[in-house]
Amino acid sequence: MNLLKTWAAAARARMIDDARLWWRFWSIRFAAIGVLIQGFLTWFPDQAKDVWTWLPEDMRSLLPTWLTHSVPVVLFLAVMVSRVVAQKKPNA
Repeated sequence: MNLLKTWAAAARARMIDDARLWWRFWSIRFAAIGVLIQGFLTWFPDQAKDVWTWLPEDMRSLLPTWLTHSVPVVLFLAVMVSRVVAQKKPNA
C-alpha cells in the first residue's frame, strides 16, 4: 500500500495544473478517437470490414486509397499539433 501511495504522490506532483479538466484538452480528444478506432478495428475486424463494404461504391470512390491507410498517422499528428498550439484556458 505504501508503494501505491508513493506512486500516486509522485504522479500528482508531475501533473499539470488543469489535469482535472483533462477531457477538455484537444490532444486527449484526438487520442481518444484514435483509441476508439483502433479498438474497434482490433476487437471487431469483421464488422469494420462490413462497414466499409456497406458504403455505396460512389461514396468509397470519393476517398483516395492513401487516405484510408493514413487515419492513424493523421490522428497522431493531430495529437502532437494540439499539444503545442495554445488552447483557450479551460474554465473550472
